[in-house]
Amino acid sequence: MDEINILNNQLSRIRAMNRYYHNQFLVDLRIFFITTCIFYYLGFTNSNVYAVIPIISLFGSVILSFHAHYLIFSRNFSQFIEEKINKISGSQILIAHKLENNYFFPINDRKIVVASIGKNFSWFGFVTLFITFFGLSSYFYSIFRLTIDGFNSNYILFILFITLITLITGIWWFLLGYGEKRLEKVFDEYR
Repeated sequence: MDEINILNNQLSRIRAMNRYYHNQFLVDLRIFFITTCIFYYLGFTNSNVYAVIPIISLFGSVILSFHAHYLIFSRNFSQFIEEKINKISGSQILIAHKLENNYFFPINDRKIVVASIGKNFSWFGFVTLFITFFGLSSYFYSIFRLTIDGFNSNYILFILFITLITLITGIWWFLLGYGEKRLEKVFDEYR
């Protein structure tokens, strides 16, 4: 089997996984949104229900970031494969990675998970930040409600502690680009 066929098979596989994680992201997003709305509704009659919303928000953010983390991986790998096929073929026959970089977000830019900030901001980035804002506002509103209702402070401190660990890990992996640096290290070996 020649190199282009092998690379094309890898590209097909990673594009299929990308589709799977996009679909799963949308399913999970809907589940978290509906669940959060139900708990807000229940909160009208029982304010203790607000104790569950920070957990839903935090867990939801980790799961949705997991899907985004795979999207970043697959976008990087797809781009690597397409560039390699183009180099071997001697022409720019594969352009999906260029379209994705221009339309969604440039994969190599600094970003907030998958939202590029600045001149490369896009609808994709807006939707990402909108979803993030919804989760954050649900989280903080619930913590606020629990605090003013005098809910168990140990529980609130525990949730804040888990949040701090999650935030530090997310900054390390996404904002500081540690995950993508791992990919580049491997790509550099095969360029």
